[in-house]
Amino acid sequence: MAVPVLEVKGVAKTFDRVVQALRGVSIAVNENEIVGVVGENGAGKSTLMKILVGVYPPDAGEWYYKGTRTSFPKNPNEAAKKGVAIVYQEKGVIPALKVYQYLFLGHEDKYMKFPRLATTEMRRRAREITDEFHITCDVDQFMYELPLSTQKMIEIARAILGLRLEHGNDHAASVVILDEPTAPLTIEERQGLFSYILDMKKTTSFILVSHMMHEVLEFTDRVYVLRDGSLVAHYDLSRESVTEEDLFKAIVGKTSFEHAARDEGPAVPGEEVVLETRSLTKRGSYYDVSLELHKGECIGIFGPAGSGKSEIVKTIAGLMSFDSGTLMVKGEVARAGEEPHVRLTRGVGYFSGEIERQLFFNWPVKENISIVNIDKVLRRRGRIINFNAERQMAERITARLKIRTRDVNANCRSLSGGNKQKVSAGRWFERNPDILLLEDPTIGIDVGARKDIYEALKEMKSRGMSMLLVSDDPKEYSILCDRVVLIKNGRLQREVDSREFTEAMST
Repeated sequence: MAVPVLEVKGVAKTFDRVVQALRGVSIAVNENEIVGVVGENGAGKSTLMKILVGVYPPDAGEWYYKGTRTSFPKNPNEAAKKGVAIVYQEKGVIPALKVYQYLFLGHEDKYMKFPRLATTEMRRRAREITDEFHITCDVDQFMYELPLSTQKMIEIARAILGLRLEHGNDHAASVVILDEPTAPLTIEERQGLFSYILDMKKTTSFILVSHMMHEVLEFTDRVYVLRDGSLVAHYDLSRESVTEEDLFKAIVGKTSFEHAARDEGPAVPGEEVVLETRSLTKRGSYYDVSLELHKGECIGIFGPAGSGKSEIVKTIAGLMSFDSGTLMVKGEVARAGEEPHVRLTRGVGYFSGEIERQLFFNWPVKENISIVNIDKVLRRRGRIINFNAERQMAERITARLKIRTRDVNANCRSLSGGNKQKVSAGRWFERNPDILLLEDPTIGIDVGARKDIYEALKEMKSRGMSMLLVSDDPKEYSILCDRVVLIKNGRLQREVDSREFTEAMST
């Protein structure tokens, strides 16, 4: 067998002498392959990746590069010299830089011709890189002018270029770690990014850290599963038949929510119409949208990026206005210019997976929950908060949604992405609006956190809450929706029930 480009054995790491983040984990990456690393938040994925790029030192373990044992890197620069780089989930681009400037950021010394940079040579080399990796852009464009998927491609190209510059060799074996690379992207952008990564696989190996099980199964060669700091499974996808359900069971240790709910079928909606649109139009976004949402049902609006689905939900939430048509909430006409807080008083809530816009990260958990439930924690006389009631409400929600936090006084910033998302969902669980608008409610979070949120949403629906969903994850429609309306170019096309939608997506 070929010698792996990178191999680590028996990696262990403990924080504060108490928290054992990794327990003797071993993984290997061969030339020209994509290796998946999956697990819940807290499983040890991020700790392992940070050890590989020199952010953390391990307590124990061995490092091998092309079969030769050497020391672990002490910092990211040393990791680059050893052939390893990382592209983090958070967007790492600098918008005000041009493409060629961003590609060589941190390596300008290689193109310094005193007293100035050799920008002509940098541009020429940048064009060679973008041509090699089939990135469609002008090297003199600013990063902010490019689509998110192109920005991510350039981030990856920059990581590979950095490794080449450190080695002084364009053909040196290298490994690039991709941390949730598709989290902010649409379905179409994800497919484009992976086509690009598969092409780059000819010269570079990758470690893919992702919560999207279908992406892992479709695009990786082998998969390592971490749980509670230990390696619990390893699959060679070229030799084994592995399903998403198999991966879920390995990650969480139990059956997935999707599997358990597969045979439920669509619910029978109540007669009461809680939300109605008649020929609703926002020029440039959507046209003549007419639909009825009944009490206790969930309708999905499914379509490609730019189809108008997101704008429809934002309009109903009060985040956007509309040009013509009628919007009825519980039998009453809602004006075009109404603010979100007015829609909230009408019984319309809005839950988005963009937690940075949903939560106050510098506030504690309890205040993020009470902010949309303020009437429940005010004392009977005066407008003073009953802090005991606020704490009890937050403790009830953290227990119900299994939110992992030191206590309800902990700042939201300290929580993992999945637990932040649960806080956002939990406050609507407590508020219990008549209508909850869902926009990518589980984007970028692990399968365990997703399961907890789905269970909470299903319970809310069983209590009579109505929901409208837009998402870039087709599986969410299958799990949550009773009906799905297809949209294209801003116009509703046709309606299917959840079973028909699921069958269409699986073919």
